[in-house]
Amino acid sequence: MGTDHDDVKLSTMEMEESGGSDSSSEKSSSRGIYCRRSQIAAFVVLALLLMAAVGLLAGLLPQCEVPSKEPINATPDKPEPTMMKTTKMPQVTTKKPQVTTAQQPPTKAMTTVQPTTPVPCNDPWCPLRLPSAVYPEHYKLLLYPNLDTANFTGTVDIDIVVNETIRFPRLHIKEMIILSSEIRPAVDSGSTPAPPLAVTRSFEYAKNQFYVMEMAQDLQPGKYVWSLEFQGYLQPNRVGFYLSTYTNDKGEKRKMATSKFEPTDARRAFPCFDEPNLKANYTTTLVHPEAPYIALSNMNNVSTTEYPLNTSLWQTEFATSVKMSTYLACFIVCDFQYKEKLLDTGVPFRVYAPPYQIDQVDYALEVGVNVTNYFEDYFDLAYPLPKLDMIAIPDFTSGAMEHWGLITYREVYLLYSDTESSEANKQRIAEVVAHELAHQWFGNIVTMDWWDDLWLNEGFASYVEYLGVNECHPDWQKMNQFLNQDFFYVMGNDQIVSSHPIIVDLQNPDQINEVFDSIPYSKGASVLRMLNYIVGEDVFKEGVANYLKKYEYGNAVSDDLWREIASVSEEKGDNIDVKYIMDSWTLQMGFPVVTLTKTVTGTEVRFDVKQEWFLVNPEADKSEDLYGSKFNYTWNIPFNTYFESNTSDIVPNYMPYTGVTFDRRVYEKDNWYVANYGNYGFYRVNYDTQNWNLLNEQLVNNHTVIDIRNRAGLLDDAFNLARAEMIDYDIPLDLTKYLVQEEEYTPWDAAYDGIIYLREMLRFRPAYAKLRKYFAAQAKPMLDKLTWEDTGSHMEKYLRSDIIYMSCGFGDTECLDQAVTRFRDYLAGTSVPVNIRRQAYRFGMEEEGDQDAWDYLWDMYLNSTVSTEKTNLRYAMARTRQVWLLARYLEYCRDDTKIRSQDFFSTLDYIAGNPVGNPLVWDWVRANYDYLLERFGVSDRYLGRLIPGFTDYWNTEQKLKELEDFWAEYPDAGAGARGRLQAVERIKTNIKWMAKNEDIITKWLDDNM
Repeated sequence: MGTDHDDVKLSTMEMEESGGSDSSSEKSSSRGIYCRRSQIAAFVVLALLLMAAVGLLAGLLPQCEVPSKEPINATPDKPEPTMMKTTKMPQVTTKKPQVTTAQQPPTKAMTTVQPTTPVPCNDPWCPLRLPSAVYPEHYKLLLYPNLDTANFTGTVDIDIVVNETIRFPRLHIKEMIILSSEIRPAVDSGSTPAPPLAVTRSFEYAKNQFYVMEMAQDLQPGKYVWSLEFQGYLQPNRVGFYLSTYTNDKGEKRKMATSKFEPTDARRAFPCFDEPNLKANYTTTLVHPEAPYIALSNMNNVSTTEYPLNTSLWQTEFATSVKMSTYLACFIVCDFQYKEKLLDTGVPFRVYAPPYQIDQVDYALEVGVNVTNYFEDYFDLAYPLPKLDMIAIPDFTSGAMEHWGLITYREVYLLYSDTESSEANKQRIAEVVAHELAHQWFGNIVTMDWWDDLWLNEGFASYVEYLGVNECHPDWQKMNQFLNQDFFYVMGNDQIVSSHPIIVDLQNPDQINEVFDSIPYSKGASVLRMLNYIVGEDVFKEGVANYLKKYEYGNAVSDDLWREIASVSEEKGDNIDVKYIMDSWTLQMGFPVVTLTKTVTGTEVRFDVKQEWFLVNPEADKSEDLYGSKFNYTWNIPFNTYFESNTSDIVPNYMPYTGVTFDRRVYEKDNWYVANYGNYGFYRVNYDTQNWNLLNEQLVNNHTVIDIRNRAGLLDDAFNLARAEMIDYDIPLDLTKYLVQEEEYTPWDAAYDGIIYLREMLRFRPAYAKLRKYFAAQAKPMLDKLTWEDTGSHMEKYLRSDIIYMSCGFGDTECLDQAVTRFRDYLAGTSVPVNIRRQAYRFGMEEEGDQDAWDYLWDMYLNSTVSTEKTNLRYAMARTRQVWLLARYLEYCRDDTKIRSQDFFSTLDYIAGNPVGNPLVWDWVRANYDYLLERFGVSDRYLGRLIPGFTDYWNTEQKLKELEDFWAEYPDAGAGARGRLQAVERIKTNIKWMAKNEDIITKWLDDNM
């Protein structure tokens, strides 16, 4: 799945207009003041006392007979037999079918229910995984999505192979009705079909989302055809097969059917063996309205003819696919248009969009073709399908999804306007497109065997996306930007006890959904970048190419990749034990801090290097680790250093689990030294105070002597080491003094993260005034140089963005005046240059965001046809300081006609990022949590990330208690279980940080202002 790590910040998941909860049936408790359940309980007790009093009075009155209901008995884990329906597939379903599993989670009871011990289940259908006795070879699938009724009907013939005797064959379904189901022996093509085999019963086992058939006699090894007729509804929550709508430039509402199946939602669209290692071929037919409607799927269109059951409809049949996993299938019915280019191999490459947005696909088409051509060379393997499409979906839950041959995108990550989109928008489109195209090889041609190896898909795509974009735009310094966008970012998430390994055991669908976080994506990419450095580019590329060819159209595990890279290493004479190195990075969470101790004896210098598990909380309870480590939290480290006397001489010293010692001759000019050249190793580095001070002096005197990546690394390491109390805060704060001379984006952006942490921790404390003044002064020379004019190179525009955010964010009056001037011009009808637009909108709203300004932005938002501009406006409206406007904005989020369902969570996140809005969102979420559960369900990973996403900087015992009390009332965390642990751990760390560091930082500011 593309850019899902980005969706931690831009989360989406909301119901469609058809199906799901009726938003008009809101509980009165979902608005206004948040009441604790203890208060509600008190009211309930009072009500009971009143009823008891009424009962006493009623005892004096004549009695009436009341009919009693018989109790309903149910066995929790034993399925009830379901009678097989024989109704033929209807042409049109006029009402939503009654699905066999709950469409929405029930409203949470107001009383506390004590958990019960689960009833043991020893039946064959109890294990989560499908049995290995049966696997599919081919799906012949017909689907008819009815855009008017928001239902779909379908048939599927699955060619299956039985390799072991089995009585209970089963496959996956979710939220659909099985109209008929039969299994019959396979016969040769053209022969009379064999009669169906006798069935004792069929039933759904909802816990595992299985549809089970109990055969009258065991199925014997051989080939069979499993035929099913089914119906369902186009999902309201943008997963599975769902309805999407958009309003065109004529004001007409248009509908489309589309799909998104990763990780476990193909079973919502058709009965299937919905596990990644059960690959099969697909022959798909889609029924759809007449032109301008078209049908799209993974493969090329073979024919479009009248649908025989309804001549007002058409059916499009697609070529039989290559073998692929269910989550990669894709079905779309829409009225879109496309533009096309050809790959170097002659394969057509198309980008689809709604007709009124078709002029915004040119950039994605250009970069897509160039990146695909590059990847064919990089992987030494041609793209295997006869066509490659990309399409912008109006409602999309993720950033993008790598469906084979038909890649789907959220509009903002595919559509680019030359006049309305910024350089940042352009770069993000290139990144997401390159990420999804990388999946066409790593993920689609070779797929992870199970979701515990998700990182094989996502980590690799997250790494090579940088190679693809760098090929198209070498001036963007993408390989340096890797540090800012993935490396430092995921280190911040992986330096806590409640993190998790890259490869983690998964026991249920909630855990599968939950694991789509920054660890498999960004940490996976970081350790692959490190491996590339260890073995060398040529060995890495050849090993990857061999891996893809060996497991083509199949599945693999991490060890298979290690084996191929190690084999090439051995052939070239290096013989690096890749598995030995990489297991320590993938099978345990976290990373080390490497500490160098320098001892000078005569003409020799000895460096003793040790490692330890780095945790940002110095008082972290390591026993709270849920996973353990067979390596005892030590790592095999690619360690190296360079010295002041010769910065181009990189001294390698690979560090095994026990540490390392190395010697060096004393040179006259050999004062400071830097370890982890280029920040390729996934670890932090700590030095003695003397070396930190010497490095600071060098940065102040001539920072360009130190590699740009290491300048960024020194800043990020120092701020985090200080948070962990391994060095004094004087060290990172002293390092920021040189920033008045720094002209590169990568170090500035690395410093920015550490500085923002200080700002948010001290925002409501006395030291904040001096902190603002100091950092505004550090940014001012660069702002004076760059100015607010939208000029310069791509990287200068990127740096200008950071500098404006820092200057205006820390209250620089000149910066704020510039923002307000441009914002006033915008309100007067003058367009703001695209690359400073977001900043002008934000700080203009913060300074002058009254009702008139807010309403103007709202009107512009409603009328904009450019997704990137709509995002800018949504963000800006969240920055007003008028609380009642923010409260109204929150209520707008409940209305899908105002805030699109895909933008629900990101809009809440924008409001919570406003210091004025953060407590407002917290109250709103608590007051509306039952509504949120009904709307999204506890298994929605974006709902699970909602609260942890806006509590990062909470730092008081009161806030911690509020959070823990609230979650105690909602103990079922679903896909947000890990997020809850991480939120609590971060707040506790922040509380300790405040107690330890507020006075220290205050003193430093007093001494340096």
